[in-house]
Amino acid sequence: MTQLTELERDQLKEVVNIGVGNASTALSQMLRKQVTITTPDAFIDNIEGIPTFLGGTDVVTTAILSDLTNDISGTMFLMLPPDSAQKLAALLTGDNEIDIIKEDGMGQSALKEVGNILTGSSMTALSRFLDLNVIASVPHIATDMLGSLIDGVIARMVEESNTVLVFRVHFTVKDEAIGGDLYLLFDPEVTKKILSAMHSKFSN
Repeated sequence: MTQLTELERDQLKEVVNIGVGNASTALSQMLRKQVTITTPDAFIDNIEGIPTFLGGTDVVTTAILSDLTNDISGTMFLMLPPDSAQKLAALLTGDNEIDIIKEDGMGQSALKEVGNILTGSSMTALSRFLDLNVIASVPHIATDMLGSLIDGVIARMVEESNTVLVFRVHFTVKDEAIGGDLYLLFDPEVTKKILSAMHSKFSN
């Protein structure tokens, strides 16, 4: 699958919107701050184009990644500029000096909990809507150049297909200098499965 019809693209965006909308509500409750999200942006192309779509391989970012398995396989991750990640961890812990690099520190624990909330709430919404079972892995976190962070993700996906479907949603936290992008990556076979589930749902 290298092309989607406008209807299919709109349907997929709506599915993603349901998931990330649920996630933003959960994050708002967690932070006790209003979280706003954009309409999902969709990209389908060769896997080699992912770094450009994500902003370039040399950009230093903090990424919180979770693998998706079972009926839907893929990857979901939150990308934050390091200063936004630092502010988000500080907001969650009340510690403005918190270290988000220290692997066994409270900073990474706080950000991993954000990853848990986002993937758990969004995948629960998608599972219910599509009648598909999706399991999200425990999130892992790292701060590095984007190319280094996604090399493993690309390597796993290219084993299955050279084409990938990526959704991007930008989020901001009201009254805070915190913003980032939430991504969902699927291969073409998973995309077909999602569309099939949607067609079955809407035809009933």
